[in-house]
Amino acid sequence: MMKMKLWLLPLLHCLLLIAALRASCPIYLTISLSGKALHDSCLEVNWGPDCAGPPEWIGIYGQDPTISNFQPELRINGITNRTGKLSTPIKLGKLLFPGGWNRLDGNESPATRYPRGKCLPHYVASYNGTELLTVECLKIQPNWMAQIKDGEQMPLKSLFLPGTHASGAFVASYSKTKSLLVKDYLVAQHFDVWSQLVFGIRYLDFSVGYKYMDSDNDADNFWIANENMFIIPLAGVLRDVRHFVERSGELVILDFSSFPIGFYKHPEIYSSLFHLLRQELGEVAYQRNVTLDEHCANRNFRQLLALGIHVVLLFPTQELPYPENESGLLCSPWQRFSTSYMNISQTLDYMRLLFSRKPDGPVQDDGWIFTAVKSMEQTLNTHKLQTAKERAAVINPKVNQWLKGPWGMNANVVAMDYFSNTNIVDLAIEVNAHKAFLLANKNKFINLEILR
Repeated sequence: MMKMKLWLLPLLHCLLLIAALRASCPIYLTISLSGKALHDSCLEVNWGPDCAGPPEWIGIYGQDPTISNFQPELRINGITNRTGKLSTPIKLGKLLFPGGWNRLDGNESPATRYPRGKCLPHYVASYNGTELLTVECLKIQPNWMAQIKDGEQMPLKSLFLPGTHASGAFVASYSKTKSLLVKDYLVAQHFDVWSQLVFGIRYLDFSVGYKYMDSDNDADNFWIANENMFIIPLAGVLRDVRHFVERSGELVILDFSSFPIGFYKHPEIYSSLFHLLRQELGEVAYQRNVTLDEHCANRNFRQLLALGIHVVLLFPTQELPYPENESGLLCSPWQRFSTSYMNISQTLDYMRLLFSRKPDGPVQDDGWIFTAVKSMEQTLNTHKLQTAKERAAVINPKVNQWLKGPWGMNANVVAMDYFSNTNIVDLAIEVNAHKAFLLANKNKFINLEILR
């Protein structure tokens, strides 16, 4: 018998994980972007990437198929591709969150904590004959940060944070919105900000415009904007963020990325916006140490949560007058990279450059944001002006798939329009668990006994 120190524990963990993934065929549900309204949107079945052996058939259920012998609402046979996405005729229907997670449920009683997520009544299962292989569901993830074990060493810049671009570009009722411009080109999300957070989004991108409303309350003048148009008032969105973090105990990054309307050469308007942010979020937002010139991305997320900090505000402080520009409430913007004017081939090359994280590459050792979107202008190259949904339907699944390889381990913030046609939240949770494990065990060895 011989004892040998064979390898680092983290590497063995990686090898075992990769072997397990190759031996299985992951399946999951997403929400298509084809419906005119959210409740009309159909479920999509996804499998892969690169299944070693696709299942014989897949079933979609309205209840958990592991607890009883339910018949599937839809059975899909003849799967041969190793990677695939298939739209189904099953509609999402009216969306209600369990456990006190609806926006209007109130704070009178605490919401149920779901650190490992909570299934909605939409399940997908794969089979070989009658043998059940895997089960997944469409789920909410209101408390996923709580499940990251060994996260004590993870600064914000090391987390994979799933995000949305133009996060507030949402309208509650398509039927009441007559403008095709708004419906097809300005709206960028299926869900309001509250629902995005309940599904697990932890980075929000806001463009803010100023529209004088002749109101006694200056907060009424600030609006979410997209494509140089006003969408919805900002104050209500900020309150939703505050109520969510108070109810969930999670951490959310708010990035005020642009100010396209009404701000140019008006520092007093920037100042008014700063006071609105302090009023609505000051009690839950991070206050950096200005004297030490602290980089917010270096702060450990568990330490922030332990201090009762649940919001980090990214804001271009150089636009503010003194003394607001020296406030510790605001963090400097993180590095931003966008695929806005790229086709799919260029996007892949750009991701290869960014996510390889080479020492001489463009991504430095700080917080960084990858925005996976296609602009309206870029689609003109195809001689057809694609809607926001059509653009997201093309780019989102590609980026989601590419991040399931080694690139996902190097991600920080990944933001997209209409995130619901991906499983980016579940992907981020898996990657973060893996990262935390590696960090916690980077100096540990194992002894294996080899019998001769």
